[in-house]
Amino acid sequence: MLRNTRDHWGQVTRGLHWLMAAMLLVQVPLGFMMVDAYDAWLAGHGDTALVMQLSRAHNTTGFLLLILVLLRLSWRLGNPSPELPGALLAWQRFVARTTHICLYALLLVFPLSGWAALSTYEGDFPIFFFGRDDVFRIVPQASPGSPFNSDLFGEIHESCWKVAAVILLLHISAALWHEYIRRDGVLSRMWRG
Repeated sequence: MLRNTRDHWGQVTRGLHWLMAAMLLVQVPLGFMMVDAYDAWLAGHGDTALVMQLSRAHNTTGFLLLILVLLRLSWRLGNPSPELPGALLAWQRFVARTTHICLYALLLVFPLSGWAALSTYEGDFPIFFFGRDDVFRIVPQASPGSPFNSDLFGEIHESCWKVAAVILLLHISAALWHEYIRRDGVLSRMWRG
């Protein structure tokens, strides 16, 4: 079944969930490798080709994740969400809903802040999407002394992964708790439908 029901997640929702999870497992380490390569390049002993390859991969994956989260949000608005297990306490329901809202917000802010950091960069550095290196800027390039510069958006981008790591740990821990301690099928619903 493609669509969600009140009892089950549909194939589209599950497919988007696991595809995005797999992409994030690639994207985060790729971002660290890109920053290391860029720092080495700035210090004068890095490989320009490596910086460009890693930037192309990281930028492209970021744009794909942004597209997927927009698709996922659109799909979620048109589909019911399965009910949470009836035995959950009110605070557990609140934490579950808040965690999901935070994850969606981070999945939007994360790529947008990266795109903004590239857009405001004062130098001449391309913004990649697959083979293209001329993606438009979503905010103007920063002028000297501007508070809305690449450093600001870079700090937001960096903060996103730190906050996301905590929320994702909570999300995964809760899924495992439901599956192996409560045995109420919450993880199974997202895995098998």
